[in-house]
Amino acid sequence: MTSDSAIPQLLYEAVSRGKREWEQTFDAVPDIIFITDTSHTIVRANRAMSKRFDMRPEELPGRKCHELFHGLPSPPPFCPYLKLMQEGGAQSQEIEEKALSAFFDISVSPLYNESGELVACVHVARDVTERKKAEEYRLALEQQLQHAQKLESLGVLTGGIAHDFNNILMIILGHCMLAKDDPNAESVQKHLNQIEVAGNRAADLCRQMLTYAGKSPLVQTRIDLRRLVDEIAKMLQPAFKKNVCFEYELGSDVPELTGDEGKLQQIVMNLVVNAVEAIGDDHGTVRVGLGKATVFKGEQPADFFGNPIAPGAYACLEVSDTGCGMDEQTQKRIFEPFFTTKFTGRGLGMSAIIGIIRSHKGALQLYSQSGAGTTFRVYFPVSAAAAGAEAAPRGSDTAIGPGGGAKLHGTVLLVDDEEELRRIGADILAAMGLTVITTSNGREALALYLERPSEIDLVLMDLTMPEMDGIETYKELRKSAISLPVIFCSGYGDKDISPSISRDAHAGFVPKPYKVEEVREVLKRLWPTGSNDAGEAANTGGAAGPPSSR
Repeated sequence: MTSDSAIPQLLYEAVSRGKREWEQTFDAVPDIIFITDTSHTIVRANRAMSKRFDMRPEELPGRKCHELFHGLPSPPPFCPYLKLMQEGGAQSQEIEEKALSAFFDISVSPLYNESGELVACVHVARDVTERKKAEEYRLALEQQLQHAQKLESLGVLTGGIAHDFNNILMIILGHCMLAKDDPNAESVQKHLNQIEVAGNRAADLCRQMLTYAGKSPLVQTRIDLRRLVDEIAKMLQPAFKKNVCFEYELGSDVPELTGDEGKLQQIVMNLVVNAVEAIGDDHGTVRVGLGKATVFKGEQPADFFGNPIAPGAYACLEVSDTGCGMDEQTQKRIFEPFFTTKFTGRGLGMSAIIGIIRSHKGALQLYSQSGAGTTFRVYFPVSAAAAGAEAAPRGSDTAIGPGGGAKLHGTVLLVDDEEELRRIGADILAAMGLTVITTSNGREALALYLERPSEIDLVLMDLTMPEMDGIETYKELRKSAISLPVIFCSGYGDKDISPSISRDAHAGFVPKPYKVEEVREVLKRLWPTGSNDAGEAANTGGAAGPPSSR
């Protein structure tokens, strides 16, 4: 039995042993641990801290923590202790300590006395510099990989474009050579027709590239998607082998869309053709479905790229096949330009489709597995159609030429930095009945107009030019000619110019290469007095030119 006199001794030994064990643990932890009072003064620190600052343990108490850690005379705004004082409770954050050339995860926990008053704080600082370096190295490797993939895609894109354009140029140059040496007028006409077909192929390739880049202008019309899908399916089905069975589930209540019908046709055709090719010579089924879908806020599914699909009402097109399917690696690459799993037929393909879907503010989902078929699901928003947007007039597919349409009367200032384009443009406009003045850049055009304002009835101007581009020239012209008709033309689409002219009733846009009806429609809208009837009215005293503020 222990005597009463021995109890204090036992308690003392127990307390002493606990204190030693606590101090041993305190010094054994590799993280920096120190305790500060409410004035940021260090009252206790472990061995890891004295080692880190190359100081003896007895030299640390009495020093300010912000002087040691931050090399500052006062606590910085990001100090976790200040945050603890403001918000209460333990605080933690990652801090770069430039004075120590290191990163730390620092946590600060409060110590209270018996009365509940804050009397001190325990700081634990873990050096995470090596982890940060590893993260930065990983990010650098990812960026290098992405850069390498971009270069690879660019190489494939460049090679594919060069291949297609070389074929087109060979057709054009070959027919030109044959036409020059052929005295037969009928044969020459055939060569010219083939040149025109090849030129249209080149224009289509340029439009695909612009679509891939998301810069292709949209021709907005009201579209019955059910009718469009049905017509394309009926048109394509006879061209495929009989080993492919088609199933259709086209909902009758799909609302109309507002979009570019030609580009939506491209999506449907490409998906159906891809599905048939995935089946190959085996027997299989292609299913084409069309219906309504609603995406609710908070329950948004993700598209193929991981982006959430915006809430709203959609028309949903689904094309699935029972073909060979795709592994994960192939799925990652099918949207690269000119990528293909076939030996022939490289093209912009799926990458152009993604551009079209994005330009219509839609989304795409893809489900596929090797040997188990593929399903593409495309979401088209219908809110714009529901609002009853007006359809824009659609241009003819006929390439521009001198034939057709009533003669125009007036003088046009044609501005383009390419001499050959000025020459052919002037010939085309002259064949339409217009008098043409040409200049090579915006600065010359502005000077010419200011010198001869009464002679010039309208301006047809390229968008991208040296010295003074189309937008800058337009803004300068508007300072002295508010109602002068100005038509921009560009092969890059109208995205760059739309914000500047969207509210100008006397400005318009036509894409390169020109199309007869597109030019005539824009001229009819901007310059109604330039028609043949207006010219006859002028002969009887009527106004023949456009309204002018000159």
